[in-house]
Amino acid sequence: EGFSDRIVMCTMDRHLPYDRPKLSKSMDSHPEQIALRPKEFFRTYDIEVLTEMHVAAVDIKNKTAVFKDGFKMEYNKLLIATGNTPKALSCKGKEVENVFNIRTPEDANRVVKLATSKNVVIVGASFLGMEVAAYLAERAHSVSLVELEEVPFKKFFGERVGRAVMKMFESNRVKFYMQTEVSELREQEGKLKEVVLKSGKVLRADVCVVGVGAVPATGFLKQSGINIDSKGFITVNKMMQTNIPGVFAAGDAVTFPLALRNNKKVNVPHWQMAHMHGRIAALNMLAHGMEISTVPYLWTAMFGKSIRYAGHGEGFDDVVIQGDLDELKFVAFYTKSDEVVAVASMNYDPIVSKVAEVLSAGRTIRKRDVE
Repeated sequence: EGFSDRIVMCTMDRHLPYDRPKLSKSMDSHPEQIALRPKEFFRTYDIEVLTEMHVAAVDIKNKTAVFKDGFKMEYNKLLIATGNTPKALSCKGKEVENVFNIRTPEDANRVVKLATSKNVVIVGASFLGMEVAAYLAERAHSVSLVELEEVPFKKFFGERVGRAVMKMFESNRVKFYMQTEVSELREQEGKLKEVVLKSGKVLRADVCVVGVGAVPATGFLKQSGINIDSKGFITVNKMMQTNIPGVFAAGDAVTFPLALRNNKKVNVPHWQMAHMHGRIAALNMLAHGMEISTVPYLWTAMFGKSIRYAGHGEGFDDVVIQGDLDELKFVAFYTKSDEVVAVASMNYDPIVSKVAEVLSAGRTIRKRDVE
């Protein structure tokens, strides 16, 4: 947009920005392979990237970011896009070696190495947990997945789609231990040996991956005066602006008004949304007065099959399914009262994109239209 002043990007990561969602889909990627932009890009556009830098506080009165090591940096406009922090297990033995959250390329690479021809336990049938299970299924000796719900993705895709996905995993040698959780991680010589479940079952484990959700990485803003909701999300308006002039926020750490659902404040922790947030925030930091109006869109890939999804299905009360779940060729419409709020499909393109276009045009799809 022709902005000519300084742009400084600070990250706790040691690498230039990379495609983090790929860490669970292709776990042996190197940072260079999944970099979002080559080094030269940052040079060409004069973007200063400070790696391994940890902002500890934001001083809105003096318009300053305060770093952990005491270093301070002034800003005219500030964008906060700190994302999430993975939740850890709270069971006995959680500090045992070879238990991982997949957060960096190093984590993902290490897990692949430790898992090859060995026993893997994954805790949490989240997107991350399921993608890791799919990736390791043909490499590991055994893959076991532990989850509190009775079906993977139940809250997100509903029971029937969740069951169909679960069946696909089972036919690829992934074992599920549902409606239970981990009570203890047991070690031998400091390294993980067994995962003990509340059901009493003991699983052999050389490596454990934890995917039990995340919390917004916003603790450092507690005393800042920037509005944060009860769950820790930064609240922004349609311009990605916080309650403080000149301070914007974007990505997984925010709740924003979703046009699609009557401007209900939602958190959508997905790739396409973060892109759109960044774009809208940038335009408004330059005072373009641009409002967000995009339709959430995401996909996941497991065993060479991909599920595409559009809309915001939170609180759906019914699912209308067309096609064949057993054949993994279907489309699922998620409805609330008589309105379609989201759609998911597998091997049924381009239906999800079409629905996204209709919703994006501001049109309502009724339940009877899809029935």
